[in-house]
Amino acid sequence: MTHHSSKTNILFILQTFRTGGSERVVVDLCRRLDRGRFNCFAAALIDGDLRETLEGMGVPTVLPRIRSARQDALNVMREVSDFIGANAIRVVNAHHFTPFLYGSYGARRHGCRTFYTVHSRREVEVMDRSWRVLGGVLVRLADGVIGISPDVSEAVKRQFRLPDAKVFTLTNAVDHTRFAVDVDTRAKRRELGIGENDRVIGCVGNLRWDKNYPNLIRAFGLLAERARDARLVIAGEGKRKDDLERLIAGTGLKGKVLLLGARDDVPEIMKTMDVYCLSSFREGLPLSLLEAMSAGLPVVGTDVPGIRDVIVDGDTGLLVPSDDPARLSEALFKVLADGELARGLSERGFRYVLREHGSGKWVAQYEALFSPNGRAGAGAGRVPLRV
Repeated sequence: MTHHSSKTNILFILQTFRTGGSERVVVDLCRRLDRGRFNCFAAALIDGDLRETLEGMGVPTVLPRIRSARQDALNVMREVSDFIGANAIRVVNAHHFTPFLYGSYGARRHGCRTFYTVHSRREVEVMDRSWRVLGGVLVRLADGVIGISPDVSEAVKRQFRLPDAKVFTLTNAVDHTRFAVDVDTRAKRRELGIGENDRVIGCVGNLRWDKNYPNLIRAFGLLAERARDARLVIAGEGKRKDDLERLIAGTGLKGKVLLLGARDDVPEIMKTMDVYCLSSFREGLPLSLLEAMSAGLPVVGTDVPGIRDVIVDGDTGLLVPSDDPARLSEALFKVLADGELARGLSERGFRYVLREHGSGKWVAQYEALFSPNGRAGAGAGRVPLRV
């Protein structure tokens, strides 16, 4: 089915339809882009709950069939290309390198403008030489690469040797109105299996290695010895779930650490938390952290790129060394024990998100880039806004 030609049809291509940072960026764009000017479509290589969410928003989706990566790469490219042709797609925005790779053939074939969004510097830094060469060719053919932070944009320019004019920095943003929800916290806690007076540490994100959940679980184990009413709540899905369940059982924390799986009620769950913690080895620009600050939570994070771009230690949150459960436990205890500290961190964090990561400007920049005559100006990320 082809959509009305006066609008620009955009295809977002993702790794998965599971809930993660890049996926939430796409959902937010589909929700916020001007419906009078844009029609949104979405493709992903792996299925997940988000597909239902997008289709419920009126966003048509496609899931190419992948049986074995090598054998099916061309089939996937063909399927994506056919979807682009059948839906008169004019702009392709791929998030992460593999979706960019799979979408490039169809985008070229059908004359689409193409943008590749990079979500962390590691994504481009770990490429071996052959992928970097291929990536370099593809990004030169594309209309631009979007870095989600200045740090990521610098890494992109360095790895692919790109001129400034080819790289745009569109810093991740949060629609804070989504987190200003009225929730019956008692009822929500009951539903999740949390006591009315329990003190809750929370985290939202894919259960991946780089999120370093074992660090958080071990830190919580130390904390639980001092604060018996503490609970740890982790919302997200992923292939490390079994490992984490074994760790929870092995450390005697069953019933105190709750793995909630994929959730579509994150704003409501955040209202049950007392402190938000992100204990990753690395991040791009962590959307979940911005969301937690937007929900008015005090935040604690590891002192790694991405997280330290958002948390100023002692001001907008607390920073601790990476992979140090004792120090992490101490910081969490401090926030739980000191109401004044917690209030100050959450108020300053909330103001920071409104000031630096409001979604209005962010959406306007994407709309300028995706418009038929849209061109970003030279320099990393100054997108001229046409009113």
